[in-house]
Amino acid sequence: MVPDPGAATGADRLRPLNLPQPVRVLARRRGGTPAVLVEDGHRHRVEEIQDSWRIDDEWWRAPISRRYYRVVLDDGSLRTLYHDLLDGSWYEQGY
Repeated sequence: MVPDPGAATGADRLRPLNLPQPVRVLARRRGGTPAVLVEDGHRHRVEEIQDSWRIDDEWWRAPISRRYYRVVLDDGSLRTLYHDLLDGSWYEQGY
C-alpha cells in the first residue's frame, strides 16, 4: 500500500504524462519516411518501419494532422516518432 502523501487532489492538479518531445529526423525524399534520428549529436539509422498510421482530429477546433511511425533503430531500440503534417516538425512519443 502506498501511503497518502496528504497533497490536495483535483482536476486542476492533473498533469499530462509522456508528452511528445521534439526530435531531429532526416527523412527520405520519396514518401518523407524517417531515415535517421539525430540524438545528442549521434545519428541513428532507421533499420525498419514496423508500422505507420495517420491521425487527423479536432478539425472543428485546433486541427491535428500527424503521421506516426513505429521504427527500429540501428542500435536495436524501438521508437515511436511522428511528423506533424501541419507545421512539418518531428516528435518522439514515449509510452
